[in-house]
Order: sequence, then C-alpha cells, then structure tokens
Amino acid sequence: MFVGEGENWSSKVTVNQTDGDETYHIQINYKGHSIQDIEAFSYDVETKNNGEFDFSQNDAFLNKEGIYKKKLSVSNSPSTTVKDELVIKVLWNGNSEDFTLINK
Repeated sequence: MFVGEGENWSSKVTVNQTDGDETYHIQINYKGHSIQDIEAFSYDVETKNNGEFDFSQNDAFLNKEGIYKKKLSVSNSPSTTVKDELVIKVLWNGNSEDFTLINK
C-alpha cells in the first residue's frame, strides 16, 4: 500500500499482482471542510522512478464524506515494486497539489 498526503488531500493506492495482471485500488480524501465546493476534480498518478505506472481520471467526484474510491484492473506484466514511490497530482477548482506516496 502506497500512502501520502499534501496540504489539502491525502491518498492511498493498493496494488495487487496476480497472474500477470495488476489491480489498483485508489482512495483520495479531501482534507478540507468545504466538500460542497469541490464540484469535480482530476488526478494523475505515476511512478517517481521509472514512469511505467501511470493512470489518471478526469471528472472524478467526492462522496459526501469527501472521499473518492476507484478500482482499476490492468492486464500487463506487473511493473510496480515495493521500492517505487508514486507521485499524485490533484487538480480542482483551478488549484493543483502534488505529493508523494510511499510504500508502507
């Protein structure tokens, strides 16, 4: 599990590898109090070291608790290792925030 946080957002990404496939579970939490002000946001996640792991989403929405969750299945040769660090960039309401997710 890769976890990290910035000033306004926190995130965790779980990577499961089985039979040549990777499944990603991402959770992004808004840390602010004005959840209703976040209409939609986008994010991009990639590996800091090799750039092989990369996925993004536009028009993502928070639930009423300020949490976004998504599961993604990718059929490729598994490329994520425990030594990797992930970088997430979140864009919302004309703002952006980048922070690193490290393996815990």
